[in-house]
Amino acid sequence: MGEGKLKQEGFNSWDDCLKRKDQLPLGPKKAQQFIRDLKKSSLALKEDDISFLLKRFPSKEHWRILSEYFNDATFFDIEISDLGWYDSFPTVIAAYRDGTFYHFTWNDNLDEFLNFLNDSKLLVSFNGVSFDAPYLQNYFNIPPIEVPHVDLRWIAYHQGYRGGLKNIEKQLRVHRPETIGDVDGFEAVNLFHQWNSGIEKAGKELIQYCRCDVAATFLCAMKLLMMIHGKNDDIDIDVLYDEAMTL
Repeated sequence: MGEGKLKQEGFNSWDDCLKRKDQLPLGPKKAQQFIRDLKKSSLALKEDDISFLLKRFPSKEHWRILSEYFNDATFFDIEISDLGWYDSFPTVIAAYRDGTFYHFTWNDNLDEFLNFLNDSKLLVSFNGVSFDAPYLQNYFNIPPIEVPHVDLRWIAYHQGYRGGLKNIEKQLRVHRPETIGDVDGFEAVNLFHQWNSGIEKAGKELIQYCRCDVAATFLCAMKLLMMIHGKNDDIDIDVLYDEAMTL
């Protein structure tokens, strides 16, 4: 039985179902299994076992977990030295957590991201489950990252928004600063090679671009949650991008 049918029957929360389990509009066996699963999920929520919840919920429902733990999330993105997987390395890793932007760069403190990662409760990225996370695991030669990870790409997908992050930004009216708006993944690689040749301005622009990717992920997540669940959208887009651009 779907969520809509349960709500029609007056079951509006997990607590409702647990308190009125004898009134569930289900057969005895299905009701028993439903209550067992619900108790496991309720305990996981109480204990902040986000990994369990991500495995239990289908990807189209991951917005619920993101909504619940939005303020605890670490939003992140990476840039790489070349477009190929095996002939490249991370050049910049940017993150946003607790209202602060962070960045880690190839010629300075890239390894510090691992400690930062260990302090994260929930990771949020765009296409990061498929690319960023396994790429970093391969580069750092580490086991699979155990921090729970929500991929915003699939939350957007199930709400009818397809394509890359920039395409979705436009549909959600999340506009980047004009000075960085035309930079894409190909240009990011060029910026890195300019930086590597000694042009410090290119390095600054690359870091800003990566931080703006993170800001865009955060803003799109907020917009999507507002559409799905009515989450309050009280972030000033221009202010957030100003913070992303300030190094």
